[in-house]
Amino acid sequence: MRTCKPRSPTHSSGTTRNRFTLQFTAVLALAVTVPLAIFASAKPQPSAPAQEKQKKPAELHWDPPQVDDPVPFLSTTPPCNLHEVLQQAGRRAAQTVDLLQNFNAHEHLRFEQTDRLGMSEMFITENFDYLVDFGEPSGPLKVQETRTPLAGSDNAHLSTTVDKGLPVLALIFYPVMQGDYEMRCEGLTRWNNQPAWVVYFRQVDGMRPRTLSMGTEANVFPVSLKGRAWITADSGQIMHLETNLVKGVPIIELLANAVSIDYAPVAFASKNIELWLPKSAVAYTDYGKRRTIIEHTFSDIQLFSVQTQQVIEKPKETK
Repeated sequence: MRTCKPRSPTHSSGTTRNRFTLQFTAVLALAVTVPLAIFASAKPQPSAPAQEKQKKPAELHWDPPQVDDPVPFLSTTPPCNLHEVLQQAGRRAAQTVDLLQNFNAHEHLRFEQTDRLGMSEMFITENFDYLVDFGEPSGPLKVQETRTPLAGSDNAHLSTTVDKGLPVLALIFYPVMQGDYEMRCEGLTRWNNQPAWVVYFRQVDGMRPRTLSMGTEANVFPVSLKGRAWITADSGQIMHLETNLVKGVPIIELLANAVSIDYAPVAFASKNIELWLPKSAVAYTDYGKRRTIIEHTFSDIQLFSVQTQQVIEKPKETK
């Protein structure tokens, strides 16, 4: 765990934290080293009529976002004020941390590993009880994730091989983290029929990365990120975020990693506000000899306020 002193003793929401500690350990999908039989226990198959009623989910396809590619339909009118956009996004990130101690959700996960030719070697689906904890409000900020397989799980070991760190990626815009990145506003577009500023970010050269670490159980390597965020023009909420690695990690044969996350508003009735939390995400990891795709879908989110009792809401549908 890395401890970093903030550049400012307080952030924009007014809550003081003496230290800023950000823990984001992405455990790479090294399932190739685990015998397939561990994950391959058969589950009872539904009857034919039940299968017909179920809508078959779309197949997983290798389609990682490329954050250096042009964004279509960008407009430079009106002009973007990057300082104001980052201030708004920073306030939203700080608000989430201040008001939300932890949240719980159901997570549906699909995992596929393919060989270098794209042939599937392993395909797994599983459901988890997913918990994100931001730490005590009076202590340092610690972002920790826990996945607990639901009752009857045949793939409990999957929780130790999937990627971690989805909630913390939006904290790139947390006030004391913004200085780690070079940022520019590329223009105005629409996301889910809402006006959105597109902000490009890239880890500052020569500065030790503190957002993301990748590795194995034995070794962890900080990695630099670049990416884009689609931020609501009126409120500063992050609606969509994409990241790539600036460069791979040859020592663990990691060539590339890309993540695409969609966020949705969750009602926080006791404060009469909405907090935007991950709704779905897809992570693509390329090791050269194999690739993995991990799709996360979250539902039944339960919010836990620092100062109030639990409030249970489902994410609003975004159009």
